[in-house]
Amino acid sequence: MDGVDERTLKTGQREAFIANRADRKRSLDALHQVEHFAGAAATGREQAWTADIGDALTALEAALSEQGRHSGESDSPLSDIEVQEPRLRNRVTQLRQRYGDLKRRIEEVRSQLDTTAGACADVDDIRHRLENLAAELRYVRAREADLVYEAYSVDIGAGD
Repeated sequence: MDGVDERTLKTGQREAFIANRADRKRSLDALHQVEHFAGAAATGREQAWTADIGDALTALEAALSEQGRHSGESDSPLSDIEVQEPRLRNRVTQLRQRYGDLKRRIEEVRSQLDTTAGACADVDDIRHRLENLAAELRYVRAREADLVYEAYSVDIGAGD
């Protein structure tokens, strides 16, 4: 584990950090797929383009849901910070709210894709919304990494 002083972590914490990194990697990989398909040609193939984006968003939503579920478990780094570091509790709450907001925004974009049925999709608008969503996800990930580092001096963003 890059940047981790393993002597400072208990076995359960070490496993929770490994799981957290795996969740973060899964959501980042899913985000990369969204960005890949968003950057693909859309003109003349709107139905295929929106289907690809929809599938990638479904994968991103699933990854974020799993990450959120794991972060809510009592042995997760964020839950541990809530209990062990009361001064950081509000920041954990804010992170969880932002992750929830991201999931809602993904649902909104997916809904927009479903209602346009591809043929009349506003590709520029969808791309713009996806760019904003990607920027917000990166921002939240960085805030989470900073929070965990502040609490434990463990860099969960290593390798991202």
